[in-house]
Amino acid sequence: DPGHGGTDSGAVYGKAREADIVLKVATALKELMARENSGFEASLTRTNDHNLSLPARVSAAEKQNVDLFVSIHANASRDQRARGVEFYFQNQLPADEDSMYLANLENQKENQALHETDSEDMTSQGDVQAILDDLKRTHKMHQSHELSIALLKAWQPATKESNVIRQAPFYVIARTTIPSVLVELGFISNPKESERLMKPAYQKEIAQRIFEGLRAYKENVDKSELGSLH
Repeated sequence: DPGHGGTDSGAVYGKAREADIVLKVATALKELMARENSGFEASLTRTNDHNLSLPARVSAAEKQNVDLFVSIHANASRDQRARGVEFYFQNQLPADEDSMYLANLENQKENQALHETDSEDMTSQGDVQAILDDLKRTHKMHQSHELSIALLKAWQPATKESNVIRQAPFYVIARTTIPSVLVELGFISNPKESERLMKPAYQKEIAQRIFEGLRAYKENVDKSELGSLH
């Protein structure tokens, strides 16, 4: 899921435009996953520079019955020294202030859609259904955390930067029922990172790292499922 697009350019600093950067990275990632024997099938929520609402992104993933949802973004901060990659997943712990602020920025253009769907969540459910839903949420959060760890490990050998895993209520990862992670590729507000993020070679390198993380996660899931059969 390449974030933003169209009239929603995301963060913009100089010539660096978040919507363009993440689409190029997502496209390169899809090409890697489309290779023969990769073990994956991949699709993009958007393939060009057009606007797509947050509910539409979630709906696209749910309708295709995908196993994983990865939303790709580029970060920004008033502090131009801020740098590094961040991986976000949704859990039940209260988010820290910085994470909440970032999530609010990403979600603010979809506040109306949020209010419209909130009423649906208030419908009463039977006890059995409530238990099943809780089990699904717990499984989703556990798998999302495991996916975050796998992606982080794919970055660590290649960089000395302080990449981190955080949790925050981003709409696209909070509203999906499948394991999901939001990746902030770096800070385009940091002059050095911005320059690097705009280079095609580095965009392909980022896609390769995400691919390696996804492949490691899949291997762990496959081993776990195989073990449960014995």
